[in-house]
Amino acid sequence: MIITAVILATAAAFCLALGTHCQQHAVATMAPGLRRHATWVTGLGLMGLVTVLNVIALGLGPVSIVQPIGAVSLVFAVLIGRRYFGLRLGAPLLISIAVTLFGIFSFVATSARFAHDISVNAQSVTWLLAVLIALTIFAGLFSFSSAGHIPRVVMTGIVFGTVAAATHVLARSVVMSGLPGLDTFGLRWWALLGAVGLASAAGFWLVQTAYACGPAETVLAGLTVIDPIVAVIIGAAFFGEYTGLTPPATLGLLVSAAIGIGGVWMLSRFHPKVLESRSTARTDTEVGTAQTSSHTAQEGITL
Repeated sequence: MIITAVILATAAAFCLALGTHCQQHAVATMAPGLRRHATWVTGLGLMGLVTVLNVIALGLGPVSIVQPIGAVSLVFAVLIGRRYFGLRLGAPLLISIAVTLFGIFSFVATSARFAHDISVNAQSVTWLLAVLIALTIFAGLFSFSSAGHIPRVVMTGIVFGTVAAATHVLARSVVMSGLPGLDTFGLRWWALLGAVGLASAAGFWLVQTAYACGPAETVLAGLTVIDPIVAVIIGAAFFGEYTGLTPPATLGLLVSAAIGIGGVWMLSRFHPKVLESRSTARTDTEVGTAQTSSHTAQEGITL
């Protein structure tokens, strides 16, 4: 089952990369019209397919293996960006991606050694339900704030990481016991399913705002690094999925997470689109300063 989960997660990673490019391109660069709408809807359809594939994969395999495979979408995104959007593959971009991938796969290699079946009970589901509701409200408010690109990506990663953990719980429950009834646990299960839908909608809207103010690769990097880290933390804290973690393993997880987050920061600094926008802004500033100086000099001559 794990091999099937890996295959499905890899397919989801490709759809995620393609869908992200479609939506980011539509939101950030295309003029309003039918073509823009069609491109955005195509991206939306691909994101829906990502959800379906990930739900099945999370039902078949541990979250510590399934979620980090999404990092492969970075590679797919770069290839798509180069082929269709003229992305320049300079050394800073490639190094940033390599650091990000190294961090997340190191995290996977460590966490997967300690992963085992989750222990689901009514109390843990209730706690996760409360976290999802709180995150949904906060994400909705956060999307209307003046926060920049990276904070939006981080917040989206936290939301989707929590959604992934909840989806894993829901899917594993169905695989092991079938759909629950309307008893105490069953009602919590259905409530958690509803909360997953609301949180997904909030995360989806938040990621649209991130697309509007930054490149697709940065969004993907943030999601594929922060998402699995959050999912693993929730699995460990609420469902005992990683009991037996040794101090060296915990330290390794922290270091790997720091490396992955550092890679995302590097991407946000050295992505060609970011560098280009900085260069344009600097040029505009220099031109404006020169024009002001020239105007001042002319006034002095006139006087």
